[in-house]
Amino acid sequence: MTCARTAGVLLSLLPALALAEMQALDDSALSEMSGQGGVYLSGEFSINKDGGVLWGTPTTNNPAQWTANQRSCALAGAATPESCGMRVAVRSGANAGWYVLDNLKGIFSFEGLTLDTRTLTSAGGERDVLALGLPNEIRFKDGNFAFGVASQGGWKNEALSAANGGDPSYQQTNIFSARIDGSIRMQGSVLIFPSN
Repeated sequence: MTCARTAGVLLSLLPALALAEMQALDDSALSEMSGQGGVYLSGEFSINKDGGVLWGTPTTNNPAQWTANQRSCALAGAATPESCGMRVAVRSGANAGWYVLDNLKGIFSFEGLTLDTRTLTSAGGERDVLALGLPNEIRFKDGNFAFGVASQGGWKNEALSAANGGDPSYQQTNIFSARIDGSIRMQGSVLIFPSN
């Protein structure tokens, strides 16, 4: 019964606390306060973990049997097709080829990325900098990407004729690709110096 009464008294005080308002502090009261600013971030990004929306996944790994809206990003010689991830293409000049980051997909998560300001003191005086504190651990799950060069920004199936939605002149050469599962431990900060 005593616990119920105590809980009742505490609950009856809550409306009074809700009516409390913030009070302005004068300079002398504010100078007695101390604290620390900054931002602590944690997050998880899922990039096309189930494939992108541009292409359907075919039933075979033979490009000659795909329709115009199908594409597989499975490794050469794989038994089953694989859905494709995001594609980013950048052209270096008006008449130049394309750099592509292809089949980008997976889950990327981190905890403990911090954003803060610091004052550095050196022989030249004091300077304010933005400090980006690296997260303790970055985790990857089913991460995948390929970097290459291509004759066009958009992917085309060179095994199909133009009448069937393909482009026999399309070429893409992957320079390297990676599959990433696991975690990376990091420590330290990246300092960003403002300039005028």
